[in-house]
Amino acid sequence: MVRGADLVLPRGTLIRLQGANGTGKSTLLRLLAGIDAPTEGRAEGRPRTAYVPERFPAALPFTAAGYLVHLGRVHGLGTAEAARRAERWLTRFDAAEYARTPLAELSKGSSQKVAVVQALMAEPDLLVLDEAWTGLDAAAREELDRAVGERVAAGATVVFVDHDPRRLAGSVDAVYLLGGGRLTAVPAAPAGAVGPAGATGPAASAGTVGPAGTAGTTGAAGASRVRIEATAPPGATLPPRLPGAPACQRDPDTPGRVLLTVATAHSDRLLRTLLTSGEPWHITRLTPEPAPEAARTSDGPPAPDESPATAAGPAGPDGGRRGHTEAAAPAPPVRPGAPRPAGVPRAPGRRLGPLLRCQAALLARSQRWLAPVLLYAAFAGIGIQAGQPLLDSLGYAAAALLPAGAWLARLCVTQEPPASRDVTAAAAGPGRAHLAALLTALGCTLALGVAATGLVLLTGAPVGNDRTTGIPLPSAALAGLLATACCALVGTAIGALCARPVLHRRGRSLAATVLGTLLALVAGGSPARSAVTDLVSGSQDGTVRLPLAASGAAVLLAAAVAWFTARLTAVRE
Repeated sequence: MVRGADLVLPRGTLIRLQGANGTGKSTLLRLLAGIDAPTEGRAEGRPRTAYVPERFPAALPFTAAGYLVHLGRVHGLGTAEAARRAERWLTRFDAAEYARTPLAELSKGSSQKVAVVQALMAEPDLLVLDEAWTGLDAAAREELDRAVGERVAAGATVVFVDHDPRRLAGSVDAVYLLGGGRLTAVPAAPAGAVGPAGATGPAASAGTVGPAGTAGTTGAAGASRVRIEATAPPGATLPPRLPGAPACQRDPDTPGRVLLTVATAHSDRLLRTLLTSGEPWHITRLTPEPAPEAARTSDGPPAPDESPATAAGPAGPDGGRRGHTEAAAPAPPVRPGAPRPAGVPRAPGRRLGPLLRCQAALLARSQRWLAPVLLYAAFAGIGIQAGQPLLDSLGYAAAALLPAGAWLARLCVTQEPPASRDVTAAAAGPGRAHLAALLTALGCTLALGVAATGLVLLTGAPVGNDRTTGIPLPSAALAGLLATACCALVGTAIGALCARPVLHRRGRSLAATVLGTLLALVAGGSPARSAVTDLVSGSQDGTVRLPLAASGAAVLLAAAVAWFTARLTAVRE
C-alpha cells in the first residue's frame, strides 16, 4: 500500500497523518505501532508503545476495569498501579461508573473510552491514534485533546489520524500527506486555517520524503511551544476548556502554582483566558520552548533527542508493506533493587507472564474451551475403561489429545477480536502475543492430558495384554506423561499451522485441522504416532518403552512452528 517512506519522529512532537480513504494511513499507523512489520526495509528501536484503534470491540469477556488491569500489566505496570491508573483515567473520561460493567454491555462510545484509557494509562513513549476520537462525546474528545497535549509535553511522540481537520489545530508540529502510495511532508496550516487536504495546525516547513534507502531528507521544522507559569491562591481552579489543550503540571510543593505548556499559536488566547477567568491568576513566567527539529538524511545518525520513528517503504509487487524505521535508545535502565522512577513501568513484552494471564483469563471467561474439553472427555469415556491394560489406556488417552490440542490452539490464536489483538500486539509485540496464545493452548492441553493420565493410572490394570505380565507403575506413568506431552505439542503445532496467520478462512482452517490430526496419528515419522505406538507395542510384549526420541522431535517441531507463525503474524495479519 505504502510504496516509500523514511520517517524520523522527534520526541515531544505531535504528528498528523492525512490523506484520502484507502491511501494507507491505517497501514502506516500499524507499522508505527509495531503491529505489522514492513515486508522490506527495517524497523529499529521499539519504544513503549500504545495504540488506539478507530473502533474498539465490546465482545470481550471482561469488565472495563478487569480488562484495563490486564492491559496495564501487559504494558509493564504492576497490578495495584494498573488498577489505580485505570480508576483515575476512567474518572477523567467520566466513565468511572462503568468500571465494573462487562464490556459487552457498554455502548460504542463507552467502549472507545476504555480503548483510550488503556493507551493513556501506560504513559507510552509513542502513542498512535487511529481516529481515536470516533464515537466519543464532546467532553471526552476534549479530554483526549488535553491528554495528548500532556503526553507531548512529557516528551512522548504522538501520531494521529482524524477525520476532523480542526482536530488539535494549532498544536500539530508536523503534517504528512499520504497519496499515491507515498508519504510527503507538507506545511501545516496556522491555527484556525485549513491547510492542504483539510489539515490544520501551526505553520511548519518540511522536506520531501524519498524512497526508503535513498538519501532524501525527511522531517519538518516543528512549531515552538510556550511554557506559562501561573500562580493563584490555594483552591483556585483553572478555567474549563483552555485554548490549545495545554499540558498542565501542578507544583506539589507550592499549592496554586501550575505550569502550562501550549503551542505558541494558542499562547495569547490562553493568557487572556487565564487573566479574565474571574480567578486571581498571575502570570509569573513565560518561557519559549522550541520543538526539536526532525530534518535529517535517511542514512545519517539519529539525533540524541529523537523518539521512535517508523515508516513504510516501497511496496513489493504484491502491494505489501516495505519500509524503514528508526528509533532512539530506550529509557535508561533501572538498577536492580533501586526504586523505579514514578511513571516508568517495567519494560513490556520481555515477560510473557502478563500476556499468559490475559490469554488464559480470556479463554476461561469466554467458555470456548468447553467444546474441545467435552470432545476429549467423550473420547476418553469411550476408550478408557477401568481394569483395561494400563499401557493401552495411556496410549489412547495421549492420542485423543491431538484433536483437542489442535482445537484449543485454533481457539486461542483467534479468540481476540482483531482490534483488541492489535492493541495487545502494540503493547507487547505481535510475535510475543501470538506465542502467549499458543502457550496458553499448550498449557490447557497438557492439563487435560495430565488429568487423564492420572485417571488411567488410578483405574487401569498394571498388566500387559496377556493379563499376566506385570507392568511397573512408575515407568508406565513416566512413559504415559511423555506420550501425553508429545501429543499435546504436536496437536498445538497442528492448530497453529491451521489458523491465522497461516490460514484465515474458517472452512479451510477446520478442514486442515482434521486432516492434520489424522496424518499425525497415521503418518510414519510423526512424533505423536511414534509415542503412542511405543505404548501400544509395550502393552503387547510387557515392556515399557520411554518415547524419548519422539518427545524430543515433538519439542523441536512445536518450537519451529511457534517461531514460524510468530514471525508470520506481523506480516500476514
